[in-house]
Amino acid sequence: MNCGVPGIDGLLKDGLLKNDASVRSLAPGASGLAVGYVQDLLRGHGYGSLPDPRSNLYGSYGPVTAHAVASYRQKYGLPVGNHVDAGMLADVVARPAEAAVLGPAYVPLVLNVPFTIVMRFVWLTSLFETRGAFATLNLNTDQCGLSLGILQWSQKPNQLYALLNACQRREPDVWAQIAGGTEILEYTAKTNGGLDAMGWALDPRFELTKDPWKTRFDALAAHRAMQRVQIDLATEAYAAELQRVRRCASGIRSERGFAFLLDLANQFGAGRVAQQYAQKAAPGDSEASILIKLEDAFTELSNPQFQPQVRARRDFFRTTPMLSDQPLAL
Repeated sequence: MNCGVPGIDGLLKDGLLKNDASVRSLAPGASGLAVGYVQDLLRGHGYGSLPDPRSNLYGSYGPVTAHAVASYRQKYGLPVGNHVDAGMLADVVARPAEAAVLGPAYVPLVLNVPFTIVMRFVWLTSLFETRGAFATLNLNTDQCGLSLGILQWSQKPNQLYALLNACQRREPDVWAQIAGGTEILEYTAKTNGGLDAMGWALDPRFELTKDPWKTRFDALAAHRAMQRVQIDLATEAYAAELQRVRRCASGIRSERGFAFLLDLANQFGAGRVAQQYAQKAAPGDSEASILIKLEDAFTELSNPQFQPQVRARRDFFRTTPMLSDQPLAL
């Protein structure tokens, strides 16, 4: 499956070997989506210093990217160099990524799943949750027990149960191989995920932040079949919320506007977003002005120590070139 960017798809089809002058290796000084997608793929192979779309260095083939490319080539026995040619890109895609991240290249090229508009919304939200990493675990730092995956499905509000249940139902063979039986489903389905007020398991046998559970969840989250379940579950939830938002947010029309509201709902809850929209969006307001009003409102509603991060996140969605200002077409 293609990712839709000629600089990537052409290389994977060995465009250089076919003397296709329009397909060239990516090298220092290059810029654009092809470079950004390579940065995403390499982050999944452990090069975490590479920028993601929140950085103005995303898509820029500078010294950090050149160093990562040269390191990857040396590590896996590819010809020496700091350029990305057909051989290296094919290796990056085929080689299992120990820290795989959600992105417009990884999803179609590795998971063989189309990268839809709704998935783009999930991707941009996931950057703020886990930098898009599928196998990120939060071990009760927020008193919600174990949280897992690109959107950090949390144990206490029973989100983790929903994810694990989907994994067991959709990929039963992989589930049986890694997780075993269904006792963990029964436990996480309990009120508050089976946790006390501080986020620790009421039954010590099911303290998921410790082994053997932690190792099992690491393996589940890293498995490609379970990564597909993560993106399926996330896009299903976002698609449902998108339909609700389209009904109640009459002043929102663009891909950017809907992405902004969906991320806001993920961060603060759909009910609060609907309430603030009804209070702040006046008839005749432009979409841009509505988004600014909501940014101001939710920044003010946040605890003072978190206000800079909340505003930066809202600014990103209002300005990123990863989103279109054209009317959303599904």
